[in-house]
Amino acid sequence: MNPATLAPYKGYTPSIAFSKEDGCFVGSVLGLNLHGINFDGTTEEEVRNNFTDAVDFYLDVTANPEAPFAGRITLQLTPMMHKELSNKADRAGAASLDSWLVQELKESVLHHS
Repeated sequence: MNPATLAPYKGYTPSIAFSKEDGCFVGSVLGLNLHGINFDGTTEEEVRNNFTDAVDFYLDVTANPEAPFAGRITLQLTPMMHKELSNKADRAGAASLDSWLVQELKESVLHHS
């Protein structure tokens, strides 16, 4: 099974690994701080079904479920830091500070992975 083939479901992103100890694939949902969503399976189809069932169950029984990643973050910067970052984005020819920051973060994550 290629874990990369398991797409997010209802915005929730799975992380999957093979457990030699359990003899099956085990997974959990990324990005939840208060709750955990776990699932397992021996085949790709079983893992996919158990993942979607676990997310559906979580949404059905949790009064205030955590929202999946929305793709937005809010940062608190000093005015000087905001100005310096904006100037750097301008010098780089970026369309916006947001687009420049996203590119810088991508490069940082890919470079350090």
